[in-house]
Amino acid sequence: MDHAPPAHPEPEDARPSDPLQEALGSDFEIKQKLGKGSMATVYLAKEKALGRLVAVKVLLPERARDETARKRFEREAKAAASLSHPNVVQVFRLGRLGDETPYLVMRFVKGRTLEERLAAEGRLPRDLARQVLRNVASALAAAHAQGIVHRDVRPANVLWDEESKQALLADFGIAAILASSGEESTRLTKTGQMVGDPRYLSPEQLRDEDLTELSDMYAFGILGYELYTGEGPYEAKTNTQWITAHLSSEPRDLERIRPDIEPEVAALLKRCMNREPNHRPSAANAAKALQDTAIGGVGGLNAEDATFWDELKRRRFPQFVGSAVVVGATFVGFASEVVVSQFGANDLLRPLSVPLAVCGVAAATVITWYHGERGTQRSGVLERVLLVLIGVLWLSITAWIII
Repeated sequence: MDHAPPAHPEPEDARPSDPLQEALGSDFEIKQKLGKGSMATVYLAKEKALGRLVAVKVLLPERARDETARKRFEREAKAAASLSHPNVVQVFRLGRLGDETPYLVMRFVKGRTLEERLAAEGRLPRDLARQVLRNVASALAAAHAQGIVHRDVRPANVLWDEESKQALLADFGIAAILASSGEESTRLTKTGQMVGDPRYLSPEQLRDEDLTELSDMYAFGILGYELYTGEGPYEAKTNTQWITAHLSSEPRDLERIRPDIEPEVAALLKRCMNREPNHRPSAANAAKALQDTAIGGVGGLNAEDATFWDELKRRRFPQFVGSAVVVGATFVGFASEVVVSQFGANDLLRPLSVPLAVCGVAAATVITWYHGERGTQRSGVLERVLLVLIGVLWLSITAWIII
């Protein structure tokens, strides 16, 4: 499918045909041809009344002769137009030329697709990759809430808007409508048609099973791999290898390839890649998870906006100290009676209990703060165990003195 217009128009002097300008009427003025894809030709136009630039997508003549392709194209407009979301390319108008060739007028996005950006620059910076994923997840959540499955989530259909600094999901042309909408829709979206790029097809698509919104989440996981690593989750080259990988292989270790990725994001993308749809997160949950980890980076809280408590949560201070308290309290509960019966209470050390406890909390805070910073990259099990043991030690000493 075609994506929304690229940032740099093709150097082409060809003017649009008179039928298109005639169909648009005096409301729009065609400026130039932006590009041509496998499904449509895209023109840049100006809407005179509002003075804004728009993109006009016209189905190719050879495609327009195919009734199924024509209906898919028109359904793209209706599906996208039903979504009012800042991360979805908005459709303003749907129409037909004199020969019944459909066209649509959509928002012009000044920016490149993520496919073009990855090809030119390689993998994205960590915080930018997370923001793009969060934007796409939010767009998918809005679509899924209306019963729309995109079916073609990939870098070519995600645009980066240079003006708003946001990622936008485009091209709902092969989207499946989940909500009951009549026999015609069922015929257009029935299984058995391998629609889309094999690199992004979910296992259930390849198994010819009914599709749900969770199929989009599998492709979303692949998108995440490409944004963070510049390559896919599998070492596949041909379509056959991709299909085999989707059905039987495990994705590569994302944390090994991209060590600075947040563990929570790596775990989320791995869940998206689960071959069983019911084990994948919903788009809404993915968007929330990505928002929760977006402190201090692009699209998240700025450093000056993040509170001290926000930073403690980012570094997972409550989880680690809470674990230490639980383990320490359990240990003290069993050991206190034995310790007191064997050694008794030491009155000389009682005055030291409060400053010692304060020092213990301070030490735990420093350790968890440092660990939390490392944990945003790649934290190990031994570090976590060591942290808990230190917490247990301080709690045990303090409790023994007080008792």
